[in-house]
Amino acid sequence: MMVMDTMITINFPKPVYRRLQKEAKVMRMQITEIVIETVKRNPPLWLDMFPPQLEAELAQLDRLGISQLQKIAKSRVPAAKQRKLARLLAKNSEGTLTSKESTELDEAHLEANSLMLKKAKALALLKEKGCTLPITDTREMKP
Repeated sequence: MMVMDTMITINFPKPVYRRLQKEAKVMRMQITEIVIETVKRNPPLWLDMFPPQLEAELAQLDRLGISQLQKIAKSRVPAAKQRKLARLLAKNSEGTLTSKESTELDEAHLEANSLMLKKAKALALLKEKGCTLPITDTREMKP
């Protein structure tokens, strides 16, 4: 079976390209080899970090309209869940967390981090759509 290479064109900022040139000269390699090896060694951290369901939810945000994105951007972890997370974090700091509570803490962290990522992506998409950012009050966002 023959594996075909895929050609892509990347426009690097001049300082980055000069750094690649220097590295290629020192390593006696082609710039393309340097880039390929760098990508192989350093995949983005987020690639294997999130559950597939979260990746799908983040991808769905691309299809939402401004009002839906604004709703996500201003969403918050409910107060009761914030209090529970704070209590679990305090117990964790004290070293008194049970294994069940440890699982609850992991789940609470995942939920909070998932919301943070959704909010960040929603804000980025709103910016792309021409909405005014940063946001102090989501009523300020105008397309």
